Amino acid sequence: MALPSICPSKDPRRTIFEEELAQAPIMAKKKGGFGRFLGAITGTPYERLLKQIDKLVDQYDDDEEELANQLEAMVDQAGDAYEEETIDEEEHDLVIEAIEEADPEGRVFGKLGSEDDAFYDGDVPNAPELKREKRANLDDIMRAKGDEFTGSFGRDEFDEFRERMTDEFYQESDNAIRQGDHEAEIRTSNRVFGGAEEDVDDAKRRIAEETGMANPAEAPEPEPEEEEEEYDGNYSIDEDGVEWFEDEDGYWWYREEGQTEWQPYDED
Repeated sequence: MALPSICPSKDPRRTIFEEELAQAPIMAKKKGGFGRFLGAITGTPYERLLKQIDKLVDQYDDDEEELANQLEAMVDQAGDAYEEETIDEEEHDLVIEAIEEADPEGRVFGKLGSEDDAFYDGDVPNAPELKREKRANLDDIMRAKGDEFTGSFGRDEFDEFRERMTDEFYQESDNAIRQGDHEAEIRTSNRVFGGAEEDVDDAKRRIAEETGMANPAEAPEPEPEEEEEEYDGNYSIDEDGVEWFEDEDGYWWYREEGQTEWQPYDED
């Protein structure tokens, strides 16, 4: 009959506590303070990390800020140990949990066994550099560069309206031909909408008013023409481009090229 596990070993020189110590390398990988206690005795890389955490807690018990910095550095050491394959994934996560328990700021660090990426204080390898430039204004991006009619709303509405009018026109024409109404028959060539152009212009005008864009169908406002001065026959221009004018009283006035005001001519 097998003896219960609580019975002493067959070797009289071993106690129950010594039997537990012999199994310490296996138990040290399990969660809990007792596993960390046994692991600190054996001296594997995993247990040395746990022992170093306990040492930092005792050393910086009165300086929480320095303790937080030292524990953050321990996160890097745990990551380096895992990359060097001196500890496995489970041991790495147990070390991170021990750091979180001792952290005075209550921070949570990434673990390899979780879906989140492991957090290390160093730069992330191959991480793209963030380029922080001037923020772009969405209104400036969407605004047309010129006064052209380029809005997608207006263009789509216009194309849809034109296709609908074309379909209706052809349908009415074909119906008239099938019914024998030859007077209403319209040849397929040179077909016109008969009022559709006005509807198109009106639709474009309303769309332009709603969107605030310039309507290309709208004729530009004519520039005001400069009023020409009216003179009688006593007006002439000499070879130097100077204008001469004789008023009703017989006095002469002149205006040099590029000037707007008339000057009296003094013969003296």
